[in-house]
Amino acid sequence: MENQRLLVLAGERISLGILSEADVPFLLKTINDPEVNRYLSNPGRIIYEHEEIEWVRNLGQKEHDNRHFAIMENSSGNIAGVIGVRGINLSNGSGVLGYFLAREYWGKGYSTEAVSLSVRFCFETLNLRKLNSAVFEPNTASMRVLVKNGFKECGRYHKHSFVRGHGFVDEVLFEKFNENHAS
Repeated sequence: MENQRLLVLAGERISLGILSEADVPFLLKTINDPEVNRYLSNPGRIIYEHEEIEWVRNLGQKEHDNRHFAIMENSSGNIAGVIGVRGINLSNGSGVLGYFLAREYWGKGYSTEAVSLSVRFCFETLNLRKLNSAVFEPNTASMRVLVKNGFKECGRYHKHSFVRGHGFVDEVLFEKFNENHAS
């Protein structure tokens, strides 16, 4: 069971909470898991403890144009993954959504719920008008998560990125507009 953590948004099965240095062991284990890592934006990169500690310490300081949250399993209180929006541009009202879960939490619908909560945060709290996301084509589960949350495919970079076990694959681009935003 996790220590008390500030929750930003609560969902039915997961909640979004503030990341802390106590999460670093989980982050290192998960982000360096080859099955998780191969679908991240920089597959094959090894993340070291000092990098992860510095990243967590900088959240909310140097990371003013990013918002990252721990995906918390409500039933156990354990961290299951991370979701974030980076490159937040308040002038244009846009940001780029990304997320990952530890393998033991795959297939439970947690990513779908986490994306839903993040979209709500971005559109209602940050008043963004649009979110973008990109997924490597073999990651069909992640594409389903985005589609379930109302994202539409808007383009692709053909044979753009190397994914172990698949070779060079398309990077599929998605976007979702805030229907309630005054344009």
